[in-house]
Amino acid sequence: MTAPRTIRSITRRAALGGAAGAAALGVVADPARARAASLADHPLTGTWLAMANPPIADDPQFAAPSRFAADGSVLLVFPATQTGPQGPMHGSPAMGVWEPDSDRRGRFTAVQPISAPDGTFLGTVTINGFPEVGEDGQTFIDDGSRTTITMRDAAGAIVDQVVPTGAPTGRPVTAVKMAVGAPGFPATGDATPTG
Repeated sequence: MTAPRTIRSITRRAALGGAAGAAALGVVADPARARAASLADHPLTGTWLAMANPPIADDPQFAAPSRFAADGSVLLVFPATQTGPQGPMHGSPAMGVWEPDSDRRGRFTAVQPISAPDGTFLGTVTINGFPEVGEDGQTFIDDGSRTTITMRDAAGAIVDQVVPTGAPTGRPVTAVKMAVGAPGFPATGDATPTG
């Protein structure tokens, strides 16, 4: 009666040991783990303070904390209220997914819902971007040459689209990797608090 238990125990141990050994050697292919490992090691993974472009081209860029997570998700935080071509609007953070496009560049797609000041849902803005991390690993730039921005109405119909030209835009989106005590704002000189 003990023989089956012993055989089962040895078989179970052998199977577990074999699986662990195979995994350590990279023999067992797990696409989800492989993808997660490649994202975790990509220099774009992390939290950045981007200087992003506003809906009206002549307005100044704004700070947009951005998270490119190792699970392939992306979160871009924009001002809750902005003025666009049709006037004031409220937006939520843009959320989506990203993947490596090269050793230092990523590509992402994120969607931001937009509403009117009275709460009426106006539609969405979809951003397809291509940020490239600098050799220092602490900055990135998206020159706009491959970026697409698509505006959709409340029913999902495309109402406007900015398509890439292949040439850099006038104002690239730039970013600095955030760290404790170093939020990533561009240096503007020393400030002295008053009062």
